[in-house]
Amino acid sequence: MDLTVEGDAVAFARRLGRRVRARVRAHPRFGTATLDLADGSRVDVNGSRREIYSRRGALPSVSPAPLAEDPARRDFTVNAMLLVLSPGPPRLLDPHDGRRDLARRRIRMLHRGSPHDDPTRAYRAVRYANRLGFRIDAATRRWIREALEAGAFEEISADRRRREIERILSEPRADRALSLLARLGLLATIHPALSADRRVRARMARAERTPDASWFTQLLVLASGLSEQEAGELAVRLNLPRAPARVLRRWPERVGGNSGGSETAEERAALEAVFGRHRRSLAGGLAIGGRDLVRAGIAPGPRIGRALAATRAARRGGRLAPGDELAFAVAHAREGGA
Repeated sequence: MDLTVEGDAVAFARRLGRRVRARVRAHPRFGTATLDLADGSRVDVNGSRREIYSRRGALPSVSPAPLAEDPARRDFTVNAMLLVLSPGPPRLLDPHDGRRDLARRRIRMLHRGSPHDDPTRAYRAVRYANRLGFRIDAATRRWIREALEAGAFEEISADRRRREIERILSEPRADRALSLLARLGLLATIHPALSADRRVRARMARAERTPDASWFTQLLVLASGLSEQEAGELAVRLNLPRAPARVLRRWPERVGGNSGGSETAEERAALEAVFGRHRRSLAGGLAIGGRDLVRAGIAPGPRIGRALAATRAARRGGRLAPGDELAFAVAHAREGGA
């Protein structure tokens, strides 16, 4: 629940917290507070305010404003409706036609400058559209493209970018969100080498069914076609903590079959999604690995496992010299099809 009050929201939250016996966490910079209730639910308390963005992608400067002005600072029309609880009977405050957009199952930003002020709203539009089965309004799509062309998405911090991508990949049907990100041009803002083709989306759908899957598992699946340099760049662009950054940087080597040690549960889930039943160690005594096939133009997937298995059998049968392994494996993968 999201409560907005005129006046001191933190003081109001503390009084309310005592009344309902909730833990109160204050956020003084924005004049807001969060109540954590005993049943695990949460109430956000905000003071009605206006926001000014000093530059693109920056966090806003806030100042108090009357309740009637508060909806103008919101991200989407469906989030810019207030049910006024006092004084008098409850009434709907809906200055941006959010109720109509809600009925039409439409995500619409309030104004053209919205994705320039806060580019993370574009990622949020994808998350809401995917979660609710809504469509993103045509004007909003156009405004997002304008913000992309203006370079607004390079102005946000890596931490904010990571938080939004983590939320998108944490929700069901992340494969559909990935497709929408790509259609809007937003996937390239995560890393320009990432792909949302049919194979990648199918692997993400498989990963979601894996017990150990997490948002990071989905990120690994998404990054399965990257080079070592690109994986390192992605870790920087998301400012990943040290341990997951290390996993992501070595991920191309894992995909290539050169595991070099134990795997985390998230890595196992990602490898299972990428390779299916051929997930086991793919090098197996060969002088080549899956990474060599990827570099030779073979897309990550079951073909690599089958090609390496056939190459391994040919080597053991004495039909193949070590120097011919790569050519044999590439030919087998190409002949085997998708």
